[in-house]
Amino acid sequence: MMTKLRIISRLWSHITDLRLYIRGQSSKTLEQIEDELDITEHYCRSYADVDNEGE
Repeated sequence: MMTKLRIISRLWSHITDLRLYIRGQSSKTLEQIEDELDITEHYCRSYADVDNEGE
């Protein structure tokens, strides 16, 4: 299971990738970015049904 902090870090990385893609400065294709987003979404699922106790 990936930690919440690691997931947040990945999400910021995706935002940066998308901004670079929009500017035409990305070394990644849109398909690569979407694949990485799918992986991150998979890691988020384990937190979807968890209560936020202790936060």
